[in-house]
Amino acid sequence: MLTVRVAVCLLSAAVLILPAASPEKPVFETGVVAASNPATAVYNGLPNIVATPSGKLIAAWSAWSAGPNPKLRIVTAQSIDGGRTWSAPVTRIDNPGKTDADANFVLDGSRILLLSTTVPEPGRIIRTETWLTVSENDGETWSAPVLVRQPRKYTVGKVHVGHKLPDGRLAVGYSWDIFCEQDMAPHTEGEMDLKSGFMFSSDGGKSWRAGGDIYARPPKMTPYSTNGLDEPANVILDGGEVYALLRSGTTRLWEARSKDWGETWSEPLPSPLVGHNAPAALWRLRGTKDVVVVWDNSPRNRYPLAAALSGDGCYSWSRAKVIAASPGKQASYPSVAEGAGGVVVAVWQQDLADRKGREIRYARFNKAWLLSE
Repeated sequence: MLTVRVAVCLLSAAVLILPAASPEKPVFETGVVAASNPATAVYNGLPNIVATPSGKLIAAWSAWSAGPNPKLRIVTAQSIDGGRTWSAPVTRIDNPGKTDADANFVLDGSRILLLSTTVPEPGRIIRTETWLTVSENDGETWSAPVLVRQPRKYTVGKVHVGHKLPDGRLAVGYSWDIFCEQDMAPHTEGEMDLKSGFMFSSDGGKSWRAGGDIYARPPKMTPYSTNGLDEPANVILDGGEVYALLRSGTTRLWEARSKDWGETWSEPLPSPLVGHNAPAALWRLRGTKDVVVVWDNSPRNRYPLAAALSGDGCYSWSRAKVIAASPGKQASYPSVAEGAGGVVVAVWQQDLADRKGREIRYARFNKAWLLSE
């Protein structure tokens, strides 16, 4: 019979010779969510992706056919295998004679909200509408879209997953045009002047009010880029601090922070990330302080699409890792969600080689890949 002392010694020896836990192996793979299809949708763009409480991934985007007067509609597709394969697109918001774009998800417990930016006068920058459809059963079926009240006359940039705040309010990043608010219609995006922030809902998405504005008007580098700050990606950090990363016409993405959930914001400043006239996407990894960013890492172009990681509250970022090199072809408007096992799934719009089509593509990667050499 072993004495207690001998038994303890043997157990300690066994612990000492146990193999160390294997380090996480880098994961990186890419594929297509929705291909360009002449019969249904030659162009696909402006995607948004959400991970539901069950672990399913749902992507939504605008799809339209070729022609002089394309009709944009919002469609969704689902993945039950972590983003490797996707179901066929199904139309969710399609207002006759109107442009339906900027698909935007918000999780409200078991409810999944899908919002649009709908332009009632296609081709004219003067006013928009926000439409809402809701799923109560993990994205299997959706309610008939309804028009909801928005806080400004021309709201855009609702292309990032929203948040449910601790007090029960829903918060969605958005932008609004200063000229449209005064009933003046810019002719092009290059004439727009945009402020950004959160819009809030206290009634489950039926109506929205404006929070504080993020605004600066630095000199822009190209005539076609917008003025002001646009399309805010946002993430909630420790202590409830909200971090926003915004599209600008300069050679940098700009950033701002809020200590009161978006009611007020710090003075916006250039971020460490190079970028021009294109939005980024942010995601905080579950159970950690780590934040993933995906953006177009270029001072002039919407390529290459890259990713990086911050572990210090978005003050600094790891070395950029290229997701899609895509020289000469746009790879932009990323959206990010986290699947099972800490695998990040990013989706974006990708111009094809002949520029006669656009598809939604995905990349699956993990923290080990982001930090690998």
